[in-house]
Amino acid sequence: MILLFGFKRVPEVLAVVTLVCQFCGNPAAQRIEEWTTKFTLFFIPLFTTRRRYTMQCSYCATVSALGQDEAERLAASGARTGGSGAPTAG
Repeated sequence: MILLFGFKRVPEVLAVVTLVCQFCGNPAAQRIEEWTTKFTLFFIPLFTTRRRYTMQCSYCATVSALGQDEAERLAASGARTGGSGAPTAG
């Protein structure tokens, strides 16, 4: 009997916010992403084994790691402001 198992990484964009990049110093869109690693059996994802949060600068493409609380805070501020980092009217 052959048993096929493995891991699959699934990205999800939580928000896009405008911030000053800590590496290049330019104000640019920053993608806040949640990377989920799932255990698969016969190519079917069964359960989550790991979650990572990252922020990627759209200007210099540098990726930096975030903590869960910081990623959720940035995602909430992006959702509240319409994703641009600037308050929306109305």
